[in-house]
Amino acid sequence: MATSPADEFAAHVATLSSIVKKARKHRFGLGSHPFYAPRASAALAGIRKCFVLLQRNFPSERFGGVAFQLSAIEPLVTRLVKIFPSDVEGMKELLAEISFKVQSDLEAEFNQPESRPLSSSAAGFVPEEIIEERHHVPKKILWEANRCYDAACYNACAAMLRRLIETLIIGAYEHHGIGDKIRKDGEYIEFGALIGKAAAETAFKLGRDTKRVLPELKYFGDVGAHSRMILVRRPDLDRLHNQVRGAVEELARNL
Repeated sequence: MATSPADEFAAHVATLSSIVKKARKHRFGLGSHPFYAPRASAALAGIRKCFVLLQRNFPSERFGGVAFQLSAIEPLVTRLVKIFPSDVEGMKELLAEISFKVQSDLEAEFNQPESRPLSSSAAGFVPEEIIEERHHVPKKILWEANRCYDAACYNACAAMLRRLIETLIIGAYEHHGIGDKIRKDGEYIEFGALIGKAAAETAFKLGRDTKRVLPELKYFGDVGAHSRMILVRRPDLDRLHNQVRGAVEELARNL
């Protein structure tokens, strides 16, 4: 089962809830009991620490839905810290409310694709080793496209993939010494004409899948960059994954 970013926070809430229930049942003080007092204090510190980390890792400008739910939980955490350890009954009610919000509203937001945190171990969309380090600009563009995909920014990913293909095609023409084929009045031709010429260029030795995917990359790249009414979604990109990966490698081989 996949873990949630709130799992550790929820675990500390559950620990303190269990201790509070014991305190109510056996009528001992959470500030003085030799066994439970330090454990209750540690659980409360864990709640506060995990909540602060969640706020830091899910800022409102990137994770609006998660940040909204955290803002609803924050007053409860603040109140919990304030009444600890004297108000056991109040703590019980607050912990129950926090637990409910974490398991319902907050988890619902974490299950949304756009709420996936960017991970250093994320796979990206296209393997970055396909482009050699010496080709700095296209390699950096591919890195940005992969980061956009990992962060569920699919419109930005499509736009960056479009830019990557355009950069690779121009680089391939220049590498083969035939850059004049794609210039008009000293400027490179527009992308639609560029992919048409690249598909027909025998020097590149492009496969059929690459030739077929280039127009679709242009379409979704244009949508991601310019459309006011249409959004690029993950299934749009995932459907093209194998062909895009092949196209990037074939074009990079011509640099």
